[in-house]
Amino acid sequence: MPIRPTRERTLRAVAVLSQGAFVVAMMSIAGCRVLRYPKASDETIASARQLSLQAIAARGQGRWEQSEALFAQAVQQCPRDERARCGYAESLWQRGEQEQAVAHMEEAVRLSGHDPERLVQLGDMYLARGELPRAAAQADRAIAANRDLASAWALRGKVQQSQGSRTEALASFHRALTLRGQYPEVQLALAEIYREQGRPQRALTTLQSLADSLPPDQVPLEVLVEQGFALRQLGRHRDAARALALAANRGNPSADLLYELGRSHLAAGDTAAARLAVNAALAREPNHAGCLALREELAASHGIMAAAMR
Repeated sequence: MPIRPTRERTLRAVAVLSQGAFVVAMMSIAGCRVLRYPKASDETIASARQLSLQAIAARGQGRWEQSEALFAQAVQQCPRDERARCGYAESLWQRGEQEQAVAHMEEAVRLSGHDPERLVQLGDMYLARGELPRAAAQADRAIAANRDLASAWALRGKVQQSQGSRTEALASFHRALTLRGQYPEVQLALAEIYREQGRPQRALTTLQSLADSLPPDQVPLEVLVEQGFALRQLGRHRDAARALALAANRGNPSADLLYELGRSHLAAGDTAAARLAVNAALAREPNHAGCLALREELAASHGIMAAAMR
């Protein structure tokens, strides 16, 4: 089956929480909207913010476990610090603790006075969990508060795309682009919609604009894959195979990606390359239905060629 670009990426880490009183306090987070925290001293606030800065630095260096622990300490010291709460929610989300992450982000939204950017962060979490009405509500609130916030329009577009409302999604995504200029996530979503609408040239133009704005080695894998799909839709099978091969060479390609590469090689008439791609895919996923069917197709074409040569 064809692969789709990945919108949401999750890095995993292990939380380190050491103080039992804090854990007990967090267990009551479901009622966070009515919580009232004692006023923190300036010293406590400064200490919590210092911990948050250290957590951000650790996260930037890929030390997710340490980052989460530091954010947890910051929230413990100053529960009313919405920045620490937000960072802690993001750390929990990264390691898959979605329910806790959402609860903390909801509290961060409340503590921020419903800041539009926090609303968007919460809406993205709802969207990833498939809670489309709640995600849409956050987008609407953020836009009502700040109509010039590109990420709010992007969230609205993603919700509309997930609901199958492509025309509305296009309008929202274009609004986001007018506000930000270069917006890889949005440009990729636009290209996908154009391709699904049977407008591969428009998709390719959008993707090329995105690729041209980045160093060659920093073009996201999803962009190369989507370029391959658009090129194949245009009948440019050799170019499609080249784009998908670049994506496959980025690291450890999935069976789905190798299957798409094999399909493009076969369409371009390169059966040897197609066979290599299919064999590599089946080595990763022996029961991949698409690859098994493609292998049969390759075997049949080989038999036809052998008969013709005789």
